[in-house]
Amino acid sequence: MIDPKTITKKKFITFMVIAFAVSMIPMIGAAVMLRNGNTLMFLFLFRVVAVFIPLIAVLISGTGFKKLGFKPKKFRYIPLALTGPQILTWIGMALFFLIFPGTFNIGIEGILSQIPDLNGVDLSVLSPSFMFIEIVIMSLTVIPVSQIIPSLGEEAGWRGVMYPYLKEHLGPLAGRILGGVLWGVWHWPLVIIGGYFYGSGHAVTGCLMICLALTSFGILIDYLYEKTGSMLISSLAHSAMNAASMPALLLSSTDIDQILGPSAFSLIPVIPVIIVSVVIVIFSGKKKAR
Repeated sequence: MIDPKTITKKKFITFMVIAFAVSMIPMIGAAVMLRNGNTLMFLFLFRVVAVFIPLIAVLISGTGFKKLGFKPKKFRYIPLALTGPQILTWIGMALFFLIFPGTFNIGIEGILSQIPDLNGVDLSVLSPSFMFIEIVIMSLTVIPVSQIIPSLGEEAGWRGVMYPYLKEHLGPLAGRILGGVLWGVWHWPLVIIGGYFYGSGHAVTGCLMICLALTSFGILIDYLYEKTGSMLISSLAHSAMNAASMPALLLSSTDIDQILGPSAFSLIPVIPVIIVSVVIVIFSGKKKAR
């Protein structure tokens, strides 16, 4: 892990300018593509281009890429990183459907909306129930592992540089909260322009909600990074967080405000993550006080 004392103010400002200002170019482009229904270009600009700019910012700013740490110190945290974000989110999703049982509707439309045009291939003949089981299994295994490298692009910047610097200068709690808010702000173009995460018409509430959700997830991911000293583990947890929303695509209904649920970044599904993040903060504070 990078020693935050070695991150000078100049290096941090350089990092932030590149990680945020430069990345807004592909992020805005991705949002426009999403709004126009061009899923393939959206995925390319967001998942291929934008996510690696924080990593590039680490390299250019000279904050210490080689010191990020990759080999885990404690392997017992790997299962938690691989499955923890999904299990917590799915508990929240179950709570959402208990509160709004009328919105529970297994269908394939949500999945089809996330797949680029496949030249007329009819995927609607697939069984939603079978796809749901398959996606749940893949969300706990293949998807998080396969997305470690794209997630590393963000993690190198956020947990590798931004969080340590903010925690060093503001304290662990305030640093994590501000870090999570900034992580959410980084996604704002997708929310405001593209209607990503919550659909259209949620410019203000969506921006607030993504900050709340990512602040909560950020505390969990940062905890795992601190415990393992491995950027690969935090990247795995980041990938698992993204994979947590996949089953919701088969259960989602359009007759509910998407700020409430059922995706991983909505209010009710993120409640278990908030609870766990609060527990982490409390126990981390007690240990440091001893």
